[in-house]
Amino acid sequence: MTLIVDALNRIARKCSVAAPSSWVTATTQTHVEIRDDFLVEAVDEITKRVDWPAPVSASTTITGDGSAEYDLPADFRRLQFGDAAVYETTSTRRFGVNVPSDGAWTHLLTTGTGGGNRFFRIKGYDGNFSIEFYPVLASGVEVTINYVSTLWMANAAGTAGGTFSSETDVLLFPRRLIELGTIKRFREQKGLEPGPEGQEFEAWLLSEEKRLRSRGAICFSEKSDRHPMRLPVPDYITSS
Repeated sequence: MTLIVDALNRIARKCSVAAPSSWVTATTQTHVEIRDDFLVEAVDEITKRVDWPAPVSASTTITGDGSAEYDLPADFRRLQFGDAAVYETTSTRRFGVNVPSDGAWTHLLTTGTGGGNRFFRIKGYDGNFSIEFYPVLASGVEVTINYVSTLWMANAAGTAGGTFSSETDVLLFPRRLIELGTIKRFREQKGLEPGPEGQEFEAWLLSEEKRLRSRGAICFSEKSDRHPMRLPVPDYITSS
């Protein structure tokens, strides 16, 4: 793994900026922008577009208690891609169906039936996300949540975190990818073209996205255009 300060020094050289004596305590505007803005923005884009392995990605299990809404971990950034991001660990082991629209969720609650599906939606904001289910989780029913976290570095003891605070902190992402994304943002902020670093950054991320969605990737879900008659039998049928 790469020390964050080593990556920042290389970024500074590529940006024709003199590195500070300490990146942790640096206070000049350019150094703060590189450390606290451009580097963090690069991390955000990298985690937004690719499901990186643990410890960047993680799983958590929610045990139902009859409630509709449950807190998600404080390091939750977003759900992993794919139908298996949310699934019942017990009972039918069915996949959760994401409902991102408030209107669709209100309609679902008003209609009062979801057939044989378990619906969910994510609510909240950074550091305070929650997940709501319909139908509500009965007592003892477990649901597994696979998500991408806000973790992107680790300290000398190997503990992952989301804040750079020591000269011995290391990156959890490929060094070159972090450097490319940070340099790209530095150049754009200065009114310059992204240059070859921007092109290489985009090509790297696209290749990772393609690899995760390739024909060789395992998938437990059916095609999205499956025939309606293949859906599970509803839990109950209304009289109307």
